[in-house]
Amino acid sequence: MLWLCNRYMHLVSAAFIMRMSTSTCPEGWLKFGWYNLNPGECRAIYSGCASAVNRYWYIYAIAGNGVEWAGSHCYRVPTTAFQRCLNRCDPGSRKVCFREFDVNGFCDFTLDLVA
Repeated sequence: MLWLCNRYMHLVSAAFIMRMSTSTCPEGWLKFGWYNLNPGECRAIYSGCASAVNRYWYIYAIAGNGVEWAGSHCYRVPTTAFQRCLNRCDPGSRKVCFREFDVNGFCDFTLDLVA
């Protein structure tokens, strides 16, 4: 199971990218979001074994005060809740850059967002 915990002092919105071995997406990657977490809140993002899907996952998150958790893997995402193939673009989408994180073989993994 993959968990996300907001250890920051503001509301955080997060989106993810994961590999889908049986995906209907031609490139085999799925992007999905937005998860809104209040300070101190944790939420299950994926209910299966996190490392069985992929060792490396990707996250982009932004806090209510503008602080970002970002990286160098940039894609377009809708501004409302979504679940899309990686390279699909929608009208009104914006570019965000995802950061890679390693679940390091753990089925249960918690990612803490801290400043």
